[in-house]
Parts: sequence; C-alpha cells; structure tokens
Amino acid sequence: MVPVKRFLAAAAVCVMLGGCASAGPENRETPGSPASEPVSAPEPVSRQVTLVAAGDNLIHDVIWMQASRRAGGNGYDFAPAYEAIAPIVAEADFAFVNQETVLAGAELPLSNYPRFCSPPEVGETMLDLGFNLIATANNHCFDQGEAGVRLSQEFWDSHPEAAVAGSYADAAHRDRIAVIENEDGVRVALIAATELTNGLSLPADSEGGVLRLGDKEAILEKLAAAREQADIVVLSLHWGAEGAGVPTEAQKQLAAELAEGGADVILGHHSHVLQGGEWIETSRGRSYVAYSLGNFISAQVGAENMLAGLLQLEITVPAEGAPVLESAEFIPTVTHYGSGFSGLCILPLEGYTEAQALSHGVRQHDSRFSLSYLQAQLAALDFGETSQEE
Repeated sequence: MVPVKRFLAAAAVCVMLGGCASAGPENRETPGSPASEPVSAPEPVSRQVTLVAAGDNLIHDVIWMQASRRAGGNGYDFAPAYEAIAPIVAEADFAFVNQETVLAGAELPLSNYPRFCSPPEVGETMLDLGFNLIATANNHCFDQGEAGVRLSQEFWDSHPEAAVAGSYADAAHRDRIAVIENEDGVRVALIAATELTNGLSLPADSEGGVLRLGDKEAILEKLAAAREQADIVVLSLHWGAEGAGVPTEAQKQLAAELAEGGADVILGHHSHVLQGGEWIETSRGRSYVAYSLGNFISAQVGAENMLAGLLQLEITVPAEGAPVLESAEFIPTVTHYGSGFSGLCILPLEGYTEAQALSHGVRQHDSRFSLSYLQAQLAALDFGETSQEE
C-alpha cells in the first residue's frame, strides 16, 4: 500500500519535470558524449517507531451523558475526559485501544451495562486522539446483536486510517488482515480475539462473528499471514477472569505459543484491573506481552478498577529481518470522578494528589481507595520495563 502523502509527492515531482515519461532534447545523449554514471540505489535504513497501548474503553452511561451535556445536547463531546493523557497518545506512531462497547448509537438506542450501546462519537474521539489500532473482539461485541456488529463495522469502515480487527459482519472482513502503514512505510498488522461473548451469539445463518480465543489454529493462521504483510504484528487478546490481578499459567503458556507463532506484541484486557507484562524470547527475537492493561476509562465502582495505564514500546524496524523491541515503559493513569460520577476523566498517576484521591467518588462505594492504595497496587506489578541493552 502507498501512503497518500508519498503518492501525491511523487505526482508533483512528475509534473515539475514535465511528465515522468518525457525525453526532450535536453535529456538525450549526443553522439560521442560520455555515458552518464550509473546511480546506485540508496542503502535501506532501519526505522524507529513508538507504539502506545491502552486497555478497555468501557463507556458506561454516565460517560456519554456527561459528553451530551458538554455538547449542549447537540451531539457528544468526549474529548475532555481524555484531555490529560492526549499528548502521550498523539506522540505515538501507532496507538492501540480495545473498544469495549458497540458503536451503534446513531441508529440503536443508547444503553448501559450489561448490554452496551455507545454513540459513534466515541470512535471519532479515539481517532482524534491518535488511536489507529482498534480491537473490537471482546465479551460485549454481540451486545446489540447482528445489527450492532454491522453498524459498528460500517462506522470503522468509514475510517480507513485505522486498522480495526475482531468482530465482523461478513466473510470478507472475517478473512482479511487489518494493516496500517505510517509515512515512513512501517506496516503494523492487528489481530484481535476474545475468549467470551457473555453467552451471546449471532443467528446461525449470519456471516458475522468474532475471532475466538479457543480457535487457536485460526489465530496462528492469521499470525502467519500477517507476518507476510506487515513489519510488526500486534495481537489483542480479551481473556482471563474479571478482577484477577495476575494471569494464569495457561495464559502465560498461550502467550508464549502465540508469540512464537508470529505475534511481536500481545495486548491483553478484560480483567478490568492491571496484571503486568513481560518479555518473551522467540526464535525471531523478543516479543512483549501485557497480560492486562486495565480500564482505559470506565465508571466502575471498585477501588481496584481505577488504576490503569498506557504501555509505551519503542521498536526498531531493520532494513531486513524481524522488528527489534527496544524498550517498554508503563505510564500509570487513574480514572477519576467526583460525587455522583461528576467530571469523570483520566489523569496521569504522576502528579495525582492525596486530596484528589480523598475526593474521589469511588470512596462512596469502596473506602479502600486512597493515594497509598494506588501506590501499593502499582508496586505489586511488574511490566518488565527494561531496554534491549539491559
């Protein structure tokens, strides 16, 4: 695929030169003139990219209600809820998020847990922030049935600047590999699978569905295909148990197998709490797995659900061979809200104060919440924040 900017630049050069195929008299060699020196092709160079990843974008009703009020009842303004962390996402070349709720609210009634339906403006905000790797494989992807899957797919299809993977409304989307390319020509493929759909399914005659974690062979086939089409392969896994602070041995074993099968980066979610991450050695080099990145945003009411974060990976794509994951950094965040879920937003943990913690509305539901609680929660985690040199 050719990025639009490079295509237009090439076209402009052709116009300035009077047409790429022209051979006017000034370009012809005269008899006896020395042949022009052959021009060697430039040496291929390695390229560096930054990938940022967030967890579950879990849009409870109070979030879209606040967005509606901010817009004066004319649409939805979600941007202020993400404003404090927006610069981190904007600086990345590639940014991932799990869109936990179906974006079908333009045609279907908006709804809350347990069968979510969110305004499409949620997706617009994610794109405006800079997210361009979007997973739709999760336990809520069938919340609005076949219509919800179709409407969500139609929304994302109208935004080809993002690679979207997971649920699908037809066979063509089921079989494709979602790939996005930046201006330096680095290509990233996204594959997304889920362990559960909350017992929901689509009609037997539907072409729609979702990639299932239990269909390991299908995941491995997609990984192999993605390796042929992209420089970096990202695998999103909606897995594990809600509320579990550590991954199971089965998750660790599966992560190692899928990393060896072709995943450079594995991004986990669904537990709604952080679970840490680690490096995995493969025959290609190092891969990285984040077992759960927690809630990017939500209106949950457990103290343990408020801490989350952004994973930042620095990756070198050499001229030849597999990508090199140079370093990982975890940037902790807090979902903060006041009494009655007022002013719900994401804040960096750095700079978060005890006074803010004590004013958090979650304390009305769970008195454990405090700054020291967050610090202890973070101290118990290991995200393997090491560089290639260490």
